[in-house]
Amino acid sequence: MSQLHQFCRRYVGTATLVLSSLFAFGNTAFAVDGKNKNASNDVEAAATALQQTGFQGAILAARGDKILYKASIGNFGDISRTFRFASITKEMTAIMLMQEVEAGHLQLDATLGTYWPDYPNPAVRAVTIRQLMTHYSGLFNDNAVPTFHMLNANNGDNMQKFATGMCAGQMNSQPGTTFDYNNCDYMVLGALLEKITQQPYAQLLQQRIFAPASMNNSGFYTASMPDNPEHVHGSLGGQAEPEVNFASYGAAGSSFGTLKDLLAFDRAFIKGKYLSTKSRAEMIKPNAVGGALGVWVYPFHGADEKNPTVIVERQGWIAGIRILNLVDVQSGHILIIVSTNGDLDLTQTWANKGPAAGLLKALLQSK
Repeated sequence: MSQLHQFCRRYVGTATLVLSSLFAFGNTAFAVDGKNKNASNDVEAAATALQQTGFQGAILAARGDKILYKASIGNFGDISRTFRFASITKEMTAIMLMQEVEAGHLQLDATLGTYWPDYPNPAVRAVTIRQLMTHYSGLFNDNAVPTFHMLNANNGDNMQKFATGMCAGQMNSQPGTTFDYNNCDYMVLGALLEKITQQPYAQLLQQRIFAPASMNNSGFYTASMPDNPEHVHGSLGGQAEPEVNFASYGAAGSSFGTLKDLLAFDRAFIKGKYLSTKSRAEMIKPNAVGGALGVWVYPFHGADEKNPTVIVERQGWIAGIRILNLVDVQSGHILIIVSTNGDLDLTQTWANKGPAAGLLKALLQSK
C-alpha cells in the first residue's frame, strides 16, 4: 500500500458524498474570459461533470502562463475570495527548509539535535530533518488532542510554545519506522526555521514565498486574527464547520490567500523562483511509497497509460475546506480544486480515481 494511500485511509476514511444536501445550495459558475474560451471542450466537460455531482467550490486549470478554465461553483462565491491554504503551508515550509539546505545551514539527514541541542524531549533530538519532512519522525501527534485547534481553546499562535510543549510529548514510535501524518512535524520544523534564521516564520513566508511569486493577497493567521469572517468557509458533517483557531497550525497550516495566489505559487515553483533545479529535484524525489519532502509525487496514468505524467501533489484540509493542488513540473500543467464540503474525498487521483481524475486527464490531453 502506498504512503499516499495510507494517508488517505487514515485521515479521509470512506467519506460519502451526500448529493441531495449539496444540490440544496444550487450552483453558480463564474468563468474567466467570459466563457472560459481558452478551455478545451474536454476540460470544460470534465468540470461540468464534477459540478453535476453536486460539487461546490472552485476549480482552476492552467498550462504555463495560460489559464484554461476557472470557475466558482455554488457557495464559494466570488472567484477572488480568500480561503485558508491549510496544509499547502507544509509545502511552503518544505521549500524554505530546502533553501536553508542550499545555503549550507541544514542537512536533511542530520538530526534535530544538531541544530536544537536543548530540545526538551531528548528522544526527539535523534529525529532527522528528512524524517520530520516525510512524517517518519514518530513525534507525538496533535490529533491526540482533538480540541487543541478549536477557537475556544484559546491556544494562540506561539509556534515555539507548540513545538516545545505539546509536540515534545512522548513519541509514538521510533524515528524512521512508521509513517504518521502529523502537524507536529511541521510545527517543529517551523520553529527550527525561526531559530536558524532568527526571523519570525510569518516574516520568512512573506519574504521567501509570497513576495517572489507576487502572492499579493496571501497572509498568515495570527492570535489577533485566528479566522476572518470574510474568508471562504465550508461545511463538515452536513453542518456549518466548527470554529477553528487557524493560527494554531503555524508552519503546518496557517497560511491563506486566493486562487490567483495559489496559481502564482505553483508557477513560481515550476519556474525555479524558489529553488535551484537540483534542490527542487531533491525535494520532489519520491521514496519507495511516493512520499517526498512536503509533497507526494506519483506517475499519473490516466491521460496516457504508456507514458504517465509525473504529478506533484499537495492536499490541504481543515474543517470545511479541502484543497487539492496538482502540478506537472515538466510541462507546466496545474490543477487546483477547492471544495467547500469538508466531507468530500479529494484523494485517489494517484490511482486515476476520485473527483480530480477526469479533470486532470482532460487537462493533460488538452491542446
